[in-house]
Amino acid sequence: MAGRLTAVLAVLALAGCDLGDRPPDRHVGTPSEATATGPSPTLTQLRPSRTELVVQAIRSCEVKRIFFAHGANTWITFRGGNTVRTRRLATGMIERAAWKHADGCNILIGIE
Repeated sequence: MAGRLTAVLAVLALAGCDLGDRPPDRHVGTPSEATATGPSPTLTQLRPSRTELVVQAIRSCEVKRIFFAHGANTWITFRGGNTVRTRRLATGMIERAAWKHADGCNILIGIE
């Protein structure tokens, strides 16, 4: 029995298996690993853009009315009565989401 265990350990050692007793600095990296020298990136939650927040509000039926005016002005009225005017939104994404959810959420869409 002990002879078999010794033989298995010898085969594993010859195959290059790490049995956990060697220091971690002996790791030989592949050429692709050798080029990665920077610190590992940290995982952070990205904050959604204002356009994405409006699209989420449309999908959740929180938007009551959207008015797309000339000159990239957009007025968005929420169910609570709050109206927001903005110029810096990706109106194409908002318009697609609004038309898709207009019937189900009873959203009024106006375009100048």
